[in-house]
Amino acid sequence: MRMLYVLLICTLTCLLLSGCWDARELNQRAVIGAIGIDADDQPDRYEVSIQVVIADEIAGAKGRGTTPVVLYSEEGDTIMEALRRIARKVPRQISLAHVRTVVISEDLARKSIADFIDFLERDPETRITMDMMIARGEKAKDVLKTMTSVGRIPANDITDKMEVSERQLGENYTTPIDAVIRGLLVKGGGPVVSGIAVEGDLKEASGKSNVESIEPKATLLANGMAIFRDSRLAGWMDGEEAIGLSMINNKVKSTVTSLSCGRKREGVIISTYYIKSRVKAEFVNGKPVMHIYVKEKGSVGESNCALALRDSKVLDSLQRSWAEKTVEILKATVHAAQEANTDVLDFGQAIARGHSREWKKLSKEWPQLFPELDVQYHVNAFLVHTESRNNPYNRVQQE
Repeated sequence: MRMLYVLLICTLTCLLLSGCWDARELNQRAVIGAIGIDADDQPDRYEVSIQVVIADEIAGAKGRGTTPVVLYSEEGDTIMEALRRIARKVPRQISLAHVRTVVISEDLARKSIADFIDFLERDPETRITMDMMIARGEKAKDVLKTMTSVGRIPANDITDKMEVSERQLGENYTTPIDAVIRGLLVKGGGPVVSGIAVEGDLKEASGKSNVESIEPKATLLANGMAIFRDSRLAGWMDGEEAIGLSMINNKVKSTVTSLSCGRKREGVIISTYYIKSRVKAEFVNGKPVMHIYVKEKGSVGESNCALALRDSKVLDSLQRSWAEKTVEILKATVHAAQEANTDVLDFGQAIARGHSREWKKLSKEWPQLFPELDVQYHVNAFLVHTESRNNPYNRVQQE
C-alpha cells in the first residue's frame, strides 16, 4: 500500500513537468541586434526599425554572399504595435533577448523618451543592460542601416566603438537602460546618453560597396554626450565638456590632456591612466556649496617642446599646469550643465547623502538653485613617469 502511494505521488509530480512547452529552436527565431526608434510623421506615432542578424552569413559555411544583417521598419502608436506589424515581414519569431543597442533619434529625444521606456523595461525578453544611444542629427533608422567595415554586425560595432572611446578618450561612455531609468528619477536632472552619428555619404551608407573599399564612404562615430532635463533632451556636451562630464561621473578609464608650451598650444600631451573623483556638499551661511575633488595620475605621452624632463622642477611645473587645465575642463562642464539647467552631475544626490534634512527643504526649489550654485574645485595631479625616454629630441639637439 505504501508503494502505491509513492507511485501515485510520482505520477502526479510528472504532470507538473510540462517541459519546454513554448520552446523555439534557433532556426525559428529572428535574432535582433539593435532597435531604432524614430518619431513618425504623424503626431504621437513611432517608426520602429529592427536590425536582424542573418546567421548563415555570419557562420560563413552556408552564406550566400549577402549582407550579414537586414533592416525592417514599421509605424505604430506604440512600440509593441510597430513590432507586431514588423512580424508581417519577418519569416521567423522576433526575439529581443539579444538586443545590444537601442538607438533613439534626436527629434524624438527632444520630445520625450519616457513613454517608450516602459516597453523596454517591461518586456520579459529585453534586458535592461542593453545600451541606449541618441542618433545625433540623424534618424535612428539611418544609423542602423549603415554597413560597418570592422564589425560585421553594425549593432556590435556601435557598442564596441562606445566602449573603446570610454577606455581611450573619455568623451563617451555606454549608458544601459537601467542607468537611463535611474537618471529619469533624479530630481532636477536627467540621464546622460552617448550620441552616435553617420559621417560621410548617407546615401552610400547602406550599400555593400561601403565596406568593399579601403576608405568607407560612410562611417559611424561616437559624437558627444546628450544631456536630458527630466525626459527631454536639453543639449549636448562635446570635447572637453564631455570629458569633464565623464570625470565627474567617474567614467573615465583613460584620456589625454594637451598643455601649452611657449607658442605651441598643444606642446605637451599628458596621458592619463588613472582618475578618480568625488563630489561633496557643505553649507556656508545657509547656502549649499559643492566641492569637486579629483585625483589623477599620468605620464608625458608626447613632448614637442625642448623641455628638460629630467629636471624635477620642470615636472612639478607640468603637474601644476595639468591640474589647472583639469580645473578649466571641470568648470566648462559645470557651466554647460547650469546653462542647460539640468543636474546631470548629481549635485542634488550629493546634498541628499550628506545633508538629508536640508535637501528636503531645497529639493522643491532645486531647479531654481542649481544654475546659481557655487562650485569649488580641488585637483591633485601626479606625473608618474615620462614613458620610454626623458628629454625630447629637440632638447637633446640643443644640448
